[in-house]
Amino acid sequence: MPGRDSTVAGQLRSLAGYALATAGAQNFLGAWWVPVVMATTPARYRRTVALRLLACSPHYFQPGEHDRETAAERNRRTRQSLADDLLGRYLEPEDDVLDVGCGPGYLAVAVASHVHAVTAVDVSRGVLACARVLNPAQNLEYLTAEEFHRSGRDVDVVYCIAVVQHLTDEVVAAALRDWHAALRPGGRLLLHVVIDDPAWRTEAQWRAERGLAARMKLRFALNCFGRSAEQVRRLVTEAGFGELELIPVSALADVDDDVAGQHLVVARRLDVAPPWPPTPSRGLAVEIPAPRLASPEHLDLERLDR
Repeated sequence: MPGRDSTVAGQLRSLAGYALATAGAQNFLGAWWVPVVMATTPARYRRTVALRLLACSPHYFQPGEHDRETAAERNRRTRQSLADDLLGRYLEPEDDVLDVGCGPGYLAVAVASHVHAVTAVDVSRGVLACARVLNPAQNLEYLTAEEFHRSGRDVDVVYCIAVVQHLTDEVVAAALRDWHAALRPGGRLLLHVVIDDPAWRTEAQWRAERGLAARMKLRFALNCFGRSAEQVRRLVTEAGFGELELIPVSALADVDDDVAGQHLVVARRLDVAPPWPPTPSRGLAVEIPAPRLASPEHLDLERLDR
């Protein structure tokens, strides 16, 4: 009965992933007990437990990727390539850097080898607990958005990879204003975006769909929104950024990852602030819209690195 056992195991993994997601308002591994488990696990077992928890989420490993050590090595290798060949082009050794949506920290720890310091933020305390075990560095600190805000720090560079395609225009606009506020004058924004991909429906197309399944997915699921270059430029410039470039990732780096077919926004904070006050979170963590019964929670990341 190996087929049936495999099916049951898959169903159990799916149920575990769903429980972890919904317990933390879809900030995967956001359930309150995940950091407790990590803190109370004996040190010699923490890496194994962290990888097992990440494997329960649909967000950090590839679908069907059940060899956790192989998945971890793939993440480490691809994120090192992104840090060296893509982001590294825009980083200086003296930079203080903010990673928004750090996930398990594979990209953050790779970037840390290029700069003075990295602060990595995420909405999920559970994934931050895993990141501290899997990807530590002396010049790298993992915080929630609120913890970063209370610290009063500002930074030279904000980067955000594999996050904004999951956010509505309203949430992206608020996040960009917050990132502007977190940057020092002239600071640099590095933002991964998906441009003009026919496989990705736009937010307007999702909202125009009246079918029940589409409406439920828009409200509760982890959506992927396509955008035009014009939309991206408008969102970024209206938040107070200038010197904007929109560059194909493939023109900058040869990396074995989905981002290779996508784009990088490179922009600078203008000395003149946008005409509205920043939101209280200062932009460090924009939360992906999630399954909920109560009122929505839009801001806190983000998201997401694997």
